[in-house]
Amino acid sequence: MSLHPAFRAYLDELNPLIEQAQREGFVPTPESARAALAGLNAFALPAVPVAQIFDATTGGRDSGGVPVPVRVYVPRPDAPSDVIFFVHGGGHMAGDLDVYDFSARRTAASTGMVVVSVDYRRSPEARYPEGLNDTYRALHDLDTVLNDVLTTGRLHAVADSGGAAKLASIAMRVASGEWTSPIDRQVLLYPSLDYTMGGASLNEFGTGYFLSAERVKWYFDQYFLPGADRKAASPLSGPYAQNMPETLVIVAEYDPLYSEAVEYVERMQASGARAHLIVAPGMLHAFAFFEDKVPEAISRLYEIIAKFLAEGVVVSEW
Repeated sequence: MSLHPAFRAYLDELNPLIEQAQREGFVPTPESARAALAGLNAFALPAVPVAQIFDATTGGRDSGGVPVPVRVYVPRPDAPSDVIFFVHGGGHMAGDLDVYDFSARRTAASTGMVVVSVDYRRSPEARYPEGLNDTYRALHDLDTVLNDVLTTGRLHAVADSGGAAKLASIAMRVASGEWTSPIDRQVLLYPSLDYTMGGASLNEFGTGYFLSAERVKWYFDQYFLPGADRKAASPLSGPYAQNMPETLVIVAEYDPLYSEAVEYVERMQASGARAHLIVAPGMLHAFAFFEDKVPEAISRLYEIIAKFLAEGVVVSEW
């Protein structure tokens, strides 16, 4: 499918502005990256109401670690429901509980499940693996914030981009036997999986398709300390094993990260792990932010997520 007309029009406006900024010597900073991602909230539809929302901290118990802020969304306070561990993206640098509030709300409302959105530390202030460790500690300390919430005891996870990288990194360590995970099913939305940047789609879609290969490299340079083994840190490198959570990968058709998503699912399947791939036709990386531009795709996205998490059903086509 060709690029969605709404995104074609958006890129026709955006790309000349990017080119002008480059000619003028613009140098990205963590602050500018965070502001840019927060600015995408301008494309969100009105906030979806959720019956109960509260902030808390978790992840510090019995670990000596820094407590991790979380936001809990309870769509049905009077009925037990499954729980979704929600990990925001943002290149390991941007995004927070407020920037992703729109998505956490929609996830809770569309699934009817409790959502716990986690706010790990970000680079470059916290380099790899500090944010990953925050995420893992929060995953294993959810009961501290859910004591008064009715749940079924069943846990799933949803994450996008760099947040999906963290879920995949946890799964990689589960496969190796280093870590454990209570996650049953997880959804990785346009995940970042290869810190070596070896995918063919980085060349095909690395310029002019919203997320550039140059920006991906810059994010990684801020995330890793000099000399870090980026291949060993990459979820794509494995290992893989049957005990990894059942995983649905949803990738945009015009995404520089497309190739690594496809290869990741193939490697999971080859290991005997349960993995599924859905390609969102005509979409760009981070398309879930653009609710007012592609509302039909957004509705379909959350339908697919809800059906997979609740029933384990993967739709045959978008």
